[in-house]
Amino acid sequence: MGKLFNDTKINLLMGLRLVFFRPCGANQFAINSDQLVVLLMLDLCSAIAFGFLVALPEPVFDLYALPTYSFGQLVFFLLVFIISKLWKNPGIFLAVGVMTLSLTPFLNALIYWDYYLQRNVDGPGSHDYWWGLLVALYSLAALGRALYLALGRLKAPSAVTLLAIIISSGLEYYYFGDSQKFWYPSDQGGQEEQDMLAEYRAMDAEQLMYRQPEILASALHTLKPQREHHSDLFFVGFASYAAEDVFSKEVTFAKGVLDVRFDTLGHSINLINHLSTRDTVPLANGTNLAATLKYIGKLMDKNEDVLMVYLTSHGSEDHELSVSFWPLALNGITPEKLRTMLDDAGIKWRVILISACYSGGFIGALTNDQTLVATAAAADKTSFGCGTKSEFTYFGEAVFKDLLPHEHSIISALEQARTTIEHREKIADLTPSLPQLWVGKAIRTKLDSLSEGIRPRQCKPDANNGVC
Repeated sequence: MGKLFNDTKINLLMGLRLVFFRPCGANQFAINSDQLVVLLMLDLCSAIAFGFLVALPEPVFDLYALPTYSFGQLVFFLLVFIISKLWKNPGIFLAVGVMTLSLTPFLNALIYWDYYLQRNVDGPGSHDYWWGLLVALYSLAALGRALYLALGRLKAPSAVTLLAIIISSGLEYYYFGDSQKFWYPSDQGGQEEQDMLAEYRAMDAEQLMYRQPEILASALHTLKPQREHHSDLFFVGFASYAAEDVFSKEVTFAKGVLDVRFDTLGHSINLINHLSTRDTVPLANGTNLAATLKYIGKLMDKNEDVLMVYLTSHGSEDHELSVSFWPLALNGITPEKLRTMLDDAGIKWRVILISACYSGGFIGALTNDQTLVATAAAADKTSFGCGTKSEFTYFGEAVFKDLLPHEHSIISALEQARTTIEHREKIADLTPSLPQLWVGKAIRTKLDSLSEGIRPRQCKPDANNGVC
């Protein structure tokens, strides 16, 4: 037992010399299988201990980090084993294991200090980034030195081993990310999520569904008929995924923009799935959408007026828009269902905007000469920006926040939105979503005429100094 303790002390002292780039050699380490096991346990304990300190004051243990850690160690030792076989020197397996593990407790301290700064220091664009980069480079230099000494100062195997470790570590972080950490802080967001789940469970789903005809009728009665001698724009917003706030926020903002910019006040309605609006705003489900479209179809002058429908939610690879408000069992919206609803309502002029992954799959079923369809993504691509903390999806932000408040041409705004989204995704290094835009020949002419009709009603020189 005394030898085990003494060997461990020697190896840790030599690990310190490695970390501080002090002179040392492989022959000064106590290299044996016992030390490999002891140092591996010290590495695990140091990762758990430092992770606990960083996650204070309310650390929560993540048991799933243990298999991730074990897998990382397995890959590391497998790489070292392969290197030892390639250079036909079995002895380097123990040497590399012991010498690299002798410095990992100290590198763990440095890395977790970096985690602490990322979590607690403001200004991540400056301090955190450069400090993190410095920590990464310093750790690689220390690890490279350990490998170089353990491999008998042979440059080729040292470089190959270091490169293999860098690649494998990068892949592990890419696939596992924060699941490599044993502790995470219990934050306010987690409490808010628990509160929300409790509110969902307490919801009287049966009463909510039975009240829908009353809530929908009340909302529809606020709509006004079309105006004679005007080509009006009607708007229906459809935010159908209750668990993420971004969709409800988005249709609320979109309706406000169109009411002001495109004169849809009295001609606009939102259907929303969200806890905060469940008692006052009609649910976003297929039944309410079909009823709303039929009601608007009766208010419109079918030859003059245009309907814009904005659907925002999650989308699936088989091109179904998610309609979700747990614990209600709601059916998704397919392209064919949406087309049938519009046809049954007798609506001729249609502008259909869909912000969802794979939403390009809706285009084929919806297009005709009197229809414009714009989607946030191609049929085989995902779109971006959803989430509880987001204010807008990428598509919704580009169209309703950045462009339509300053445009009277809907087509021009949608064309510019594609460029805006492509640029944003390129900066963020995201796989392009490839927003789609289909414009029927007749609807293009109709929307140009609609814009020209709205512009003089909105551009009042006394109020806007002649600018709009």
